[in-house]
Amino acid sequence: MASKKISQLELIKSLLHDTYLEKGNDAKNLIERDDLTGKIIMRRSIVADRIDYLLYRYDPNNIKLFPYFADISGLKKICDYILFAEEGQHLSLLLIELKLGTESARNQLIASECFAEFMIKSARRVGIELTENIYFRKIRVSEERAKNRNRLTKPGSLKYDENDIINYDYGDDFRIREVLEVL
Repeated sequence: MASKKISQLELIKSLLHDTYLEKGNDAKNLIERDDLTGKIIMRRSIVADRIDYLLYRYDPNNIKLFPYFADISGLKKICDYILFAEEGQHLSLLLIELKLGTESARNQLIASECFAEFMIKSARRVGIELTENIYFRKIRVSEERAKNRNRLTKPGSLKYDENDIINYDYGDDFRIREVLEVL
């Protein structure tokens, strides 16, 4: 009898601590909250379109996330979310930074890519059999840019900028398939 193949997402869940896994309704939205009040100041509904995914949120203010780093400015910064999407034999890691304004997300996304590469290499080092077909996408979601209807991205027109970052300006949704189709 052949053994059942374990999905890439199941392997990711076995690798990462579930403290950071978004569950229930939290896993259906990308949310930015005001640090002082906790009020939601930015939200994007995730449109999965039959793509299986896991959503992890990492708080860089959580000292447990990088306990081995000193308090050097920017050293512990990473993106708001890492979304793992599985489709066929492919695993995509969507590194997502939410921004209210038009400021850059470059440093946080580059740091997050290093962190994600470390996770993948660590999994392989301990024998977790992740696919060789792993793709990274660095994504900046700007509330200010989305409000500007002249700049609003049309389906199928996402592309990388000069920093290898996708500026996602759809408005109220975050469409996984659109991001996965960017070459």
